[in-house]
Amino acid sequence: MKTVIFTISFFYLIACSDKRGKTKTISQTHSIDTLSTHDTVKSNNDDNWQQSFGLTNDPEIDSVWGKPVKFYIDNPACSPIAIEFYRGRFRPTDDRATDSLLKLVTVDDSSLRPFYRWCLYKTIQIQDGALAESTGIPARQYAEKFPKEFFEYIDAENKKEKYQDWVDAISYSGFYDIDDYQKSKDIRNRLKTKMKMNCIGCSEETIQRIDIFAKDCFP
Repeated sequence: MKTVIFTISFFYLIACSDKRGKTKTISQTHSIDTLSTHDTVKSNNDDNWQQSFGLTNDPEIDSVWGKPVKFYIDNPACSPIAIEFYRGRFRPTDDRATDSLLKLVTVDDSSLRPFYRWCLYKTIQIQDGALAESTGIPARQYAEKFPKEFFEYIDAENKKEKYQDWVDAISYSGFYDIDDYQKSKDIRNRLKTKMKMNCIGCSEETIQRIDIFAKDCFP
């Protein structure tokens, strides 16, 4: 009788041990599969949204307005969200964080403003859908506040598409709360007035360009 009980107990322990071993193996396999699946999904969702930016991701090599990106991101006053944008860790969308990034273009700090302008223009270049609603006002505000600098920036590379990109962004979503989009002449006049008021020491040619630019934005 003792022999029978011992035999039954022996096989029962083996069965339990085997079950625990299989359970552990299944658990480990499930964990590995979950991690692998998570990594794959993350990789597949990364569509390299900065692909058209021409970046090396080396701030000592990449440059903005004649200076290495390192010049900007090493500045203690540089906005963290702009740095995250450059590094590809912050992708603009129609949210408050994006609004905070884009409105930096009108800061008075002339040493950092070119970097913030770069962030805005790159966002304009990749915008689609709801994101296009976010770029017009900061683009308009920049042109209004720094008209001379704006035209210098537009002329620097002599690319017609850059000018058109800014015009299109302002035309699409550059309306203030006081603007009646059906009264384009009124909006155009406000744009011209602000640009000319801030265009201190501008030539007659630049003043004429303001008139053309305002009409292009709000025909």
